[in-house]
Amino acid sequence: MKGAWLVLVLGAAVAVACGSSSSGSGFNPGGSSSGSSGGASGSGSGSFGSDSGTFGDGGGNGDGGHPTPTMPVTIDDCPGPVSASQASALQAGGPVDPAMKWLYPYDQTLFPGGLLAPVLQWTPQAAGNASAVYLHLHSQLFDYKGCFGPTNPADITIPQMVWVTAWNQSNGPNDPLAVELTTMSGTSVSGPIKESWTFALGSLKGVVYYNTYTSPQVGNNGAVMAIQPGASMPTPFLVIQGQSPTGPCISCHSVSSNGQMMVAQHHSYPGGLVDSDSYDLKTNPMPTATSPTSKITTDDWGFSAVYPDGSRILTDGQANQTGNVFPAAMGNNPGMEGPKASQMYDPSNGNTITFSGLSSQHAMMPSFSPDGTKIVFNDYDNGGGHTLVVMDFAASSNTFSNAKTIFHDSNNYPGWPFFTPDSTQVIFVDDSSSNFASTTNPPLNNVAQGDLYIVDIASGVAHKLDAANGDNSNGATYLPYPGRDEHLNFYPTASPVAAGGYFWLFFTSRRNYGNTQVDPNDGAASKKLWVSAINIGAQPGTDASHPAFYLPGQELASGNIRAFATLSPCKANGSSCTSGVDCCGGACNGGTCGMPMGCSGDGNKCTTTADCCSGQGLQCINGYCSMVAQ
Repeated sequence: MKGAWLVLVLGAAVAVACGSSSSGSGFNPGGSSSGSSGGASGSGSGSFGSDSGTFGDGGGNGDGGHPTPTMPVTIDDCPGPVSASQASALQAGGPVDPAMKWLYPYDQTLFPGGLLAPVLQWTPQAAGNASAVYLHLHSQLFDYKGCFGPTNPADITIPQMVWVTAWNQSNGPNDPLAVELTTMSGTSVSGPIKESWTFALGSLKGVVYYNTYTSPQVGNNGAVMAIQPGASMPTPFLVIQGQSPTGPCISCHSVSSNGQMMVAQHHSYPGGLVDSDSYDLKTNPMPTATSPTSKITTDDWGFSAVYPDGSRILTDGQANQTGNVFPAAMGNNPGMEGPKASQMYDPSNGNTITFSGLSSQHAMMPSFSPDGTKIVFNDYDNGGGHTLVVMDFAASSNTFSNAKTIFHDSNNYPGWPFFTPDSTQVIFVDDSSSNFASTTNPPLNNVAQGDLYIVDIASGVAHKLDAANGDNSNGATYLPYPGRDEHLNFYPTASPVAAGGYFWLFFTSRRNYGNTQVDPNDGAASKKLWVSAINIGAQPGTDASHPAFYLPGQELASGNIRAFATLSPCKANGSSCTSGVDCCGGACNGGTCGMPMGCSGDGNKCTTTADCCSGQGLQCINGYCSMVAQ
């Protein structure tokens, strides 16, 4: 990193575990910008569904929720807050000032439904900040014209009703949303500058948990935060009162894919581990950090592989001797004590579980496959931190077998491997740092370089996730701050279920966020959560990703890493639902949880693809019928 993280040993490493102080102001991604439109009341023909802005679709069988649009919808919010003459001049357009360029979102971004509207950000024309702005959005059955007042900085937020309606009216990948922005500064009109976005015909599922450092909500300490469906700000989830950067704090954590079991580490510095804790979220969905389901004081659980149903964990092995001041050593994750071999525990009671066959005594950053039949890890003992290995796992006997190397890099360090929902591919970061973090070790005051990859398990063929990393098809960056933003991608995870025809990759990036967060010194708060759509069934050796979007709901002032998009604990039959993913019975029938009735629609339970309704192009992926975008 170009600026100091804290002090070289103690402060820099502690920032990984308990946070560091930083300047910055809070930010509500769903809030209004300095410009305003006429309210998006508009007029239109035909009916269309609504979406509350949650991670989940609105009712119906399975993924349901997304209506099938048949009639066009037009919304005209001009002249709105500007004069009629300004509106006329803006709509007529003018020569595009070379200084005026898009910063965020990126061209060709693919958005799911159920999100807060994005904040549009650009560089102003040379004549100065905009005194008026015109936004035109249109697709096959949707047309929006919005006029906005002065903006400084150059950003506006799409009105939420407009954003939801644009999604409702979309016909998916073959119906891109054209985005055109024109500004006026004095009498100078520039634009439109243009982009194209696509909507997935489904919404993200469940809750997003992540590590935060320096959140104002927790006194700038480290904590586990949660972005609940539809929230414009995160909720402090596991919090211990402490003083940054020494703690105590609780932040390093892992979660089962069904959302029912979380494990986390309680740290204090100097010293390190206080204890490791588990939290049964099905029994107590909003626990307090000081009332865990179980705890131990002898091992680190924060980066464990949690079995999909939460019944067992395999800990992150650390091969090297931890330093005296702070748990940090070459080849170890910062904050993890070592040497310490991987162990298996029952998180419901803290008891050890006997297992056999693991090819590495120190299986680093392990992760179980969503179907529970495999595990992936960095095989430190046999690869020196340069090798990823997949093994079969038999839960009935807790036996590992058939070790297979799926990736090796003699120079870099592949880390944080995570399976796709179909358990056939692994997403990971290839990191320049031996501590697998976003800063080098040693020294701990320089930003590492990291790129996201995906590897096909069967063939062993790997490929960069170019679009998610910020590269176009020619290998050049499309990021708006070239020379600053490339190769800053870390800590990948994936939602355990498909949504809208895609898998969804979550990762941490230290890239700038439009003009809202521009950090030339790569401070701790530059770490933010981003999301990219991943094509299902992409040919091995090809780029399966799409340009990423900034995850709404996280705080701008804090450093945020390692998002877990897990399912919410399932609901009993008779409860309200938006998808069969919500329901213990596996089906959402007319908005009510129950058992499958006949064939399973999108989002309802399945064992094989034969259980899914025919003629809809559905596949059974991780136990749920899922559409696959073509």
